[in-house]
Amino acid sequence: MLNILRHKGVAKKVLWFTTSIIVLSFGFFGVASHIDRSINIAGKMYGHGVSVRDFNRSYLDSRDAAILLYGDQFFKYGNRLDLESQTWDRLLLLHEAKKQGIKTSDQEVVDFIATIPFFQTNGKFDQHKYESIVQNPQIFDRKVHDFEEGIRSYLSIQKLLEQVAGNPSLTPEELKKEYMLKNEKIKLTYALFEPLKAARNLTVTGVEIKQYYDNNKELFRKPVMVNIEYASLNFPAKATDQQKQAVKKEVTGLAKELKAGGDFQATAQTHKMQVKESGLFSQAQPLLTFAWSPELVEKIFTMKQGQYSPAMETPDGWQIFRIKEHKDSYVPELVEIKDEVKNALLTDKGFTLAKAKADSALKAINEGLKANKTFKELALAQGAKVEETPTFSRGEYIANMGLIAEFQEETLKLNMQNRLSSVLTTSQGPVIIYLDSVEPIDEKQFEADKENFKEMMLAQRRNQAIVDFVTKLKLEANIQSVTNQKKIK
Repeated sequence: MLNILRHKGVAKKVLWFTTSIIVLSFGFFGVASHIDRSINIAGKMYGHGVSVRDFNRSYLDSRDAAILLYGDQFFKYGNRLDLESQTWDRLLLLHEAKKQGIKTSDQEVVDFIATIPFFQTNGKFDQHKYESIVQNPQIFDRKVHDFEEGIRSYLSIQKLLEQVAGNPSLTPEELKKEYMLKNEKIKLTYALFEPLKAARNLTVTGVEIKQYYDNNKELFRKPVMVNIEYASLNFPAKATDQQKQAVKKEVTGLAKELKAGGDFQATAQTHKMQVKESGLFSQAQPLLTFAWSPELVEKIFTMKQGQYSPAMETPDGWQIFRIKEHKDSYVPELVEIKDEVKNALLTDKGFTLAKAKADSALKAINEGLKANKTFKELALAQGAKVEETPTFSRGEYIANMGLIAEFQEETLKLNMQNRLSSVLTTSQGPVIIYLDSVEPIDEKQFEADKENFKEMMLAQRRNQAIVDFVTKLKLEANIQSVTNQKKIK
């Protein structure tokens, strides 16, 4: 154990940069806290094996970090955290910290632990409380030395990430531009030149359709699909904690019986639960009837046919499911999707025609505006589909307005002296934007908000630098986990 922990007069402010990494890695589905020791390695990183011993030690360190971060909530929801991915992140970052010669002294570990509220009594570090909590089987269940070495590795990783985050800066011009992006209100009218409308008089031959299919087969690839059997048990209305525990016990009991080889339909009936079927769906279009997070959906598509999920809590109760069918991605034969290919070919040709029409229309609209005609009447005269937006912030997402996200970079160039855009290529076709009105920012409010807003923007830049750095390391490390037989992303 480190020599003596003591309360410092003023605890150092600690930047929890690892939160960024936890956000990257934590998802749903817990994993076993230990790997089968009959496996020699837990996986590979940079082409070298990582021993089971090192992985398990880092796993426990990752779990300790999660307990420190989430407190009591960890013991309630910790089974939903993907600690395996978090462990690989930790090993990867610690490898990089050592590579860069980053070290953490005993005193730094002492100072950090002394700031943790878990280990304080009346605001001061309590040695007895510290050792009791760390060794308590219901909390950390660690040897004090091992816990402290986990803190040392955490602090080394923190130093690495602080170094990566750096000290970004914002010029006054950049700051005001970002503030305007989030706070200036604008209203747009836009003209869409629809590809299919442009192509409505076109015809295509069977030869053209086949040639287009042969040259663009990947465009028509069907995604991986899964069909799920599931059984749910909802909480009673206004359920008490005792009733919720009863529901949990029932579903976890079902999970244990299924793990032992029970038949889903028959076993569910003994628990007064009905097995239902989802039908095939893809990862890009999960079933909205299920309260599934993106992390859980991603996990579902890594599961094998016949595999069961653990018992999972939902907003309404508890659930368990089984992958009934896992259909691999494939490219259909032309005969199956001939109409789809024909429409894609017409759309492709239509985009070319619509772009030419939009280029011509832009010139006509420019001239018409000089003659004090309205953008709307000019665009309609050119055969465009004209839409108006509500008033919105330049950087704001507006549901059901489709193209606005594609406009946002262009809207930064528009002002009341330059109201007309060039022809933009969007997912729906060529578009011309017209700036109807601007509600400028309140300059006094900007001055009042400026410093806080600047800190927020700098924090975002630091976090983005960390995310980019970790993503790059993962690509280079090419982590292969034996525990799940797949590459860690």
